[in-house]
Amino acid sequence: GQTIAVSEQNAHRIYEGESLSAVSSEATSVTEDASESDATPRSSSDKVSSPAKAAGNKWKYDVLDARVMATMRAVDAIRNWLPRLLQIGSAAREDEKRRAARTRKTSSQQYLTAFEVFLSNIAPDVMKLVDHATFCALGSTSRGSSSKEIKMSFGRKAPDKLRTLLKSPLPPTQSAKCARELADLVGVVGDGSASANGLRPKDYFEYSLSPLDDCKQVAEEAVITIERRRCIFAFDVCARTCSSRASGSGRLDGEALLSCLRSLSEELTRPEECASEIEKGCELVVRRCCEGLASYVRDRGDSARLRAVSECATALTGSLRDVIREVDYMGGNSVGVEEVMEEDVMGLEGAMFDEYLDNVRANVATCCRITWLDVKVPEEGPTFPAYLSASLLAIVRCRAQVERALQDKVRRSEGISYQYLAMAMSADGVVEGICKEVKMRKTKLKVKQADRLANELQFLMNTLKQYLSDEALGMMDATRRALCNRRGVAAGDGPDGLAALEELERLGRVYVLCLNEGQQ
Repeated sequence: GQTIAVSEQNAHRIYEGESLSAVSSEATSVTEDASESDATPRSSSDKVSSPAKAAGNKWKYDVLDARVMATMRAVDAIRNWLPRLLQIGSAAREDEKRRAARTRKTSSQQYLTAFEVFLSNIAPDVMKLVDHATFCALGSTSRGSSSKEIKMSFGRKAPDKLRTLLKSPLPPTQSAKCARELADLVGVVGDGSASANGLRPKDYFEYSLSPLDDCKQVAEEAVITIERRRCIFAFDVCARTCSSRASGSGRLDGEALLSCLRSLSEELTRPEECASEIEKGCELVVRRCCEGLASYVRDRGDSARLRAVSECATALTGSLRDVIREVDYMGGNSVGVEEVMEEDVMGLEGAMFDEYLDNVRANVATCCRITWLDVKVPEEGPTFPAYLSASLLAIVRCRAQVERALQDKVRRSEGISYQYLAMAMSADGVVEGICKEVKMRKTKLKVKQADRLANELQFLMNTLKQYLSDEALGMMDATRRALCNRRGVAAGDGPDGLAALEELERLGRVYVLCLNEGQQ
């Protein structure tokens, strides 16, 4: 009762304007001698100070810190006194056994056994302290849909502002300290419960459970609740940090999530009871990262898209693998978490890379204008066609851009490198653009022009064959055949086909070499 009274008195004094240091030092002097050695240094070293405290709100932070100290005092009282009381009870029980061996069953003398004393006098007080520690650590909010509301152990008649602060959950820092204390409390009460059951007389059947089983259950539920809150706090902070990092610098920081998980793994005493919070927390962090990356790309160009794709590809084969293993180690549903996280990351990766490919296809199509059809061909010597030069340079530029951003990473959904996919898309775009250009001019082509175009298309087909889709190859071959048909019986008037191809390969050798560097 004194521990609870001191807690209530301290809260009122802080509310009225006294500082926490003054209140705590005086409170320490009136606690039991057995708990002074533990309570005094811990209350001073664990006191939370916030740089954000303003003069008008300082009492609120002090009240929260006082709740942490009240939790520690309650746990210290049980930790120090329960083992001693059990030792006394055990000695009394041994005395009962010796007395029973000396006296007859016909003795009419009635007295309370050690078990009955423990049951009627000690267990209720232990329960009060456990309830008090639970209230100070958790507040009086409900612990879940199936749990009853935590009753206030003090402060029912306090002013509204103070009562609201006493009932509210503790912030993350204070909550983490109370979690350690409550975990110790479960161990102490659990050991005491087994010892208390040993005080039971053989013929005592009115109370089947240990007197401290209810206390242990309450403390256990409190630990689970506070550790679940710890998970929620940690993942919320991690999600906000990772989202900001993703939207600001285009980074999917799976290592931050992994670090958060490992930190929780070290701190939590019952990770299996927090499996749902861990699973939802991981999914939340990854989803916020993806949203941040999408925001990063929104006002930027293709380089930002490729950066986002690279971050997703790296996470899928690196940090997210480690996250899934850590979730499994902590008792969570790693398969379900893996499915959700990969769906989010691969969805973003697919959207970003597909947008990039669409832009590539649209850009290379603008390089396919066959300009030599509109000007007089110079007589001084053969030159490499400008439209082929522009088209092949566009493909090489695309390859260099993807290589710089993604190196040799393989797209997981297709098992093919991003570099090859980008070159294939740009090559298809080039073929589509050139074939469209030829189709528009086909009726106006002269025989020699058709002959030259057919050779240039054959050169392009030979050069890009390894990257072209079947559809693009079919389109180009059909266009080339149409040009050959256009030459008709005058085919002999055009340049020799083989010689023309050799000339094109000589003139365009540098482009061919550049393209072959990206060969899969």
